[in-house]
Amino acid sequence: MNKRTNLHDENLKARVKRLLSGEHHVEDIAKLYAGKRFNSYGRASFRELADFAAHPDIRNRGPVTDRVRDMRTTFKPLYDKALKNEGADFKDVVARIESNFRMASDEQISAITNGRKRQQIKRLVESAAEKLRRDDIGSISEDEQKIAVAFGDRLIWNPALRAQEVFEDFKYVMVKNGLVPSVEADALDGIRPLVVLYAISVMHGTAFDLGDGMTGELQAGFNNPESRLEVTTLLTLKGYPKKVSMKLGLFWTDLNARNHVEPALLEHPGPWPFAIEVRASRISPIGKVTPLEEPQDTTAHITIK
Repeated sequence: MNKRTNLHDENLKARVKRLLSGEHHVEDIAKLYAGKRFNSYGRASFRELADFAAHPDIRNRGPVTDRVRDMRTTFKPLYDKALKNEGADFKDVVARIESNFRMASDEQISAITNGRKRQQIKRLVESAAEKLRRDDIGSISEDEQKIAVAFGDRLIWNPALRAQEVFEDFKYVMVKNGLVPSVEADALDGIRPLVVLYAISVMHGTAFDLGDGMTGELQAGFNNPESRLEVTTLLTLKGYPKKVSMKLGLFWTDLNARNHVEPALLEHPGPWPFAIEVRASRISPIGKVTPLEEPQDTTAHITIK
């Protein structure tokens, strides 16, 4: 067992060494994610991307699908109020308190609550939501009420993953597993774009199923004002007078498309309805490049960036 484990790690160390030498093979990044999928030391983005690679057909759990659920929950009362005669359901507004809190960054929570910490606010959110669901409004404390209003009466969203988080988690896992000495960890900075491009490539084209009839697929592209590479999904919401589609940003990067995609893709910002791969440290199409179909005029198209 030890020999197999040691040989496995030596194989991975050889790939790290090759990457650091300037030979940038995306297959090495893939092997590192696969090789330490179950040794990610709590770094959620590393495990999530390794799971994407292991299950490229469909995802039904993990940070990305959780974020899709939360985004839908947060925006549902807004759509209901705008598009339904009966307006938003109270239980959906309560659910939005929780989804907003889950999506909020530590910095956003601090700004909303005048410097308070996530764990403290988490207890108040859970307590307030439970009492509201029981229609036990009289027992809600003044503090709980303020927090419930603060998170229920606003729209908060963040992508499930960001480029810097993905790379920092990658570095951490490499160091914790002994694949690179901690004093040399910064040497990995030169492969940051390749790690981010790999992440885009494994997310692109994967379907998801939320388990309640809501399905979709992830698509990469750079159709945003900054022309940054990203991964998005398009949700189709039912139960409204007209078809409503909602574009959600799930992986946001700081990589400019001009520097990181093959020239053939520069006229096609996406989201891309065709296969892609990482070739020579750039996103490249596999096969024919097909243009994106525009939403029909009968569709209310909402972009959340």
